[in-house]
Amino acid sequence: MKTVFWGIVKEFMDELKTNSTLQVDSIKTPLPLNKREKEQVKTVTPNNIFEFHNEMNGLQVVWEGKKIKTPDVKGSIKILSAQETLQDWQGVVYFDFTPTADRIRNFHPIDFFIDEACVGAFLNEEGKQDSSLYFYSFEGTPVNLHLNISAYIKMMLAAKGFLYWQYALIEIEEGKENPVSARFKEWMPKLFTKFSWDEFVLLYKQLRSA
Repeated sequence: MKTVFWGIVKEFMDELKTNSTLQVDSIKTPLPLNKREKEQVKTVTPNNIFEFHNEMNGLQVVWEGKKIKTPDVKGSIKILSAQETLQDWQGVVYFDFTPTADRIRNFHPIDFFIDEACVGAFLNEEGKQDSSLYFYSFEGTPVNLHLNISAYIKMMLAAKGFLYWQYALIEIEEGKENPVSARFKEWMPKLFTKFSWDEFVLLYKQLRSA
């Protein structure tokens, strides 16, 4: 099987394990979708949403900085399995009182990296195929990251899964720093000496969809 993601994921894991400034608490790389599961996801729109899952049906990575007392300076990735993503998210994403025509009923978490927020996609919308992933903090409207699943994985690995790294993309989009993106820019070069904010911005602009 031709692999697209495994090489960059392995490189990322090796980098974490050899980084003396970090403590890696968890790494889980599940097996690819099996034949039955592949048939199931073929019926989902947009039809490319489970590209990553064809190689790894999920991904979990948790790390923290050694001897760092600053809250939220840590990494968290939790790509759900395809089965988890496709479950009914009533009571989490939407509720009984959510209008039946509200688009949020079609929103499914994909990277549920922390209890208070996730990144997901709008699936199986009638007459529409929106391949973009969205950041959602379970209030207001999900924020379009202008990345398909492949581009999202690449940006996630470039950000090393730093907690709430998605706010760095929001800064780029809005042209305005926010407190979370400021923390990201402060700590990433300290923890990952090869990290460059300028290169991160350039990569996002290269991967960003309309």
